Amino acid sequence: MGSIASFRRLLKRQVETGDVALGGYWAADEIESACEDQDHVWRDRFWTPFRTISTFLLQVLHAGSSCREAVAMMLSREAAAGWEAEALPSQDASAYCQGRRRLPLEVLRTGVRQIGQRLRGEVDSTLRWLDRRVWLVDGTTCSMPDTPELQETFSQPTAQAKGCGFPVAKVVALFCWASGAVLEAVVGPWRMSELALWRTLWPCLSPGEIVLGDRFYCSFYDIVGVMRRGCDVVFRLHGRRPADLRRGRRLGRNDRLVSWRRPIWSARPRGMMESQWTRLPETLTLRLIRFSVDVPGFRSRSITVATTLLDPATYPAERIAGLYRDRWLIELRFRDIKITLGMDVLRGKSADVVQKEIFMHLMAYNLIRALMWQAAAPRGAALHRMSFAGTVDRLNTLAPYLWLFEGTDHAQRLYALLLHWIAQDPVPYRPNRLEPRAVKRRPKEYDLLNRPRPEMRKALLSR
Repeated sequence: MGSIASFRRLLKRQVETGDVALGGYWAADEIESACEDQDHVWRDRFWTPFRTISTFLLQVLHAGSSCREAVAMMLSREAAAGWEAEALPSQDASAYCQGRRRLPLEVLRTGVRQIGQRLRGEVDSTLRWLDRRVWLVDGTTCSMPDTPELQETFSQPTAQAKGCGFPVAKVVALFCWASGAVLEAVVGPWRMSELALWRTLWPCLSPGEIVLGDRFYCSFYDIVGVMRRGCDVVFRLHGRRPADLRRGRRLGRNDRLVSWRRPIWSARPRGMMESQWTRLPETLTLRLIRFSVDVPGFRSRSITVATTLLDPATYPAERIAGLYRDRWLIELRFRDIKITLGMDVLRGKSADVVQKEIFMHLMAYNLIRALMWQAAAPRGAALHRMSFAGTVDRLNTLAPYLWLFEGTDHAQRLYALLLHWIAQDPVPYRPNRLEPRAVKRRPKEYDLLNRPRPEMRKALLSR
């Protein structure tokens, strides 16, 4: 049996050096402090909050990994670091799963926020849009196992028959335009409005920032709400709003100042009190900018943007059009999280674990973005040109050797080599790339499950 002193020495070394994947952006003592803030109590055993989060992170970085595989990776790491076989815990994953369930969700939220803020602070000094910070906002969905608890908590799309569909969660996130990091996110059930989720994120905004979003967010109430936080917006004009550029004050070609009147009471957001509605201003001055997208194959040939950046000298229409084009970056970021990291289909069987999975994926994403920045910044490479999938592949390949030589000069050389490899693998420059949304490989010819599984099973037995 390993001595307690040996255990404490190994634990102390981990606390001082931190985990390879966490990269120093969220140290062990900060994790423990976040747990204490949530009144989380744990025993001085193997599955500490730091090691539980590190194992959870391993599971996310290796998309599709089971809890058993994640525990095996962690135990292998500790064995390579010098733990005696008798001192290691059981390879059964139940203790790790219990540690995940006990871990407060707010601790993972804190991790996402802290890592994102640190990365944004590093990138913000070198990259801004006209000396302004920009947020990208959008929503996405995640599927999960079909269990009674998840059905009750998240529900499934109404078009799916009962017993044949899967519960779906909505996720609305704020991404930093400069660093690509997630700063804040909120999770809700399928039946909840994406706009309602978005409005819970308003307190995260700081004066002087710009919010960039698609037409779904372009409503009178949401624009006023963002402006009251001291921020500006750049939203694509909603289809229900008239886009007559013959009216209003002309600022330039296809560039007008217009006045919007507050919509009628019946058009208020669902759940809003009349007292809240009447406190909205009667009119709102906005700037409408129309520009063309002359790229064959693109869905939109003409785009109209509504913005509160009213000064054409400080904010030229061409720069605003270019900024709105960057809105597509959030679609690519969600693709990195959902496809590369595997958040598209979650594995948890309870609502609490599902939400923790989502925030753990966001934390892993932020850490990979931080690693990409460490590779790009000293070499003068463009952060947005770094390959996210390539970074994940190289980190997963080299991480075992970094753990094996942790604390040595050889580990530092390996880490420098990792950063060099990441910087040498930029995504090819492919402006206006056009690809059909179709797959070539045919799926296997199985019948679709159009009735609940127990009914289908009975039908097979009755043949």
